[in-house]
Amino acid sequence: MTLRYLVDTLLFDLDGTLIEPSIDFARLNGAVLAACEQAGVQIAAWRHLPALEILDRATDDLRGRDAGAAEDLAITADRVIMDIELEAATRTRPYPGVSDMLRELLDAGYKIGVVTRNCRSAVEIVLGRWPLPLQVVLTRDDVARVKPDPGHLIAALESLDAVYGRVLVCGDHPMDVAAGKAIGAVTAAVCSPAIGRERLLEAHPDLILDRITDLARYLDGALVANQPGNGSQDDRRRG
Repeated sequence: MTLRYLVDTLLFDLDGTLIEPSIDFARLNGAVLAACEQAGVQIAAWRHLPALEILDRATDDLRGRDAGAAEDLAITADRVIMDIELEAATRTRPYPGVSDMLRELLDAGYKIGVVTRNCRSAVEIVLGRWPLPLQVVLTRDDVARVKPDPGHLIAALESLDAVYGRVLVCGDHPMDVAAGKAIGAVTAAVCSPAIGRERLLEAHPDLILDRITDLARYLDGALVANQPGNGSQDDRRRG
């Protein structure tokens, strides 16, 4: 038995979801950790976190002792992150069929937005090279707090004038699933080289996709059919 959810708004992650992953996150995290250590921040407890979260915790820790040093660290690390993102933006491209899929979904009446932790400058490079039919693109530079904070997604929904209960969130990372669940959205996780299928399953998305373009066949007008948390038997086998 499947349940049917009314969905008329689609929020996508960008890197690893609509476009090929090109950011070296190990290098990025290493550079941020090095900047934090050079600033005298003990970061052992945060090494497992993504770079942006490491930086947030490091600057908060340092601000209580030296506000000027905390600001310097934020500027230095942000520049390092941006440099890596900008370089990666020149090498990536959309997955095959993504542009056509988005155009077909827009023509079918879906509202479509992108919510990405990438910086605005890097996203503009990507979309300048590979224009995609999107109505809203919100980067980390456009919001106070980035996903998995639900405020990032909420800002996109407000820009789209969307109904909260009719949303599907799709990304290649457990944080995309977590953010989607936090706003009560249907969630779809797409496999990418960086994230293993088992790790995605642990986040309990409503759908797991081998390719982002597989999503279209689950959409019927304004409806997506799936079994909450599990998917159909076929979905579980592919997931």
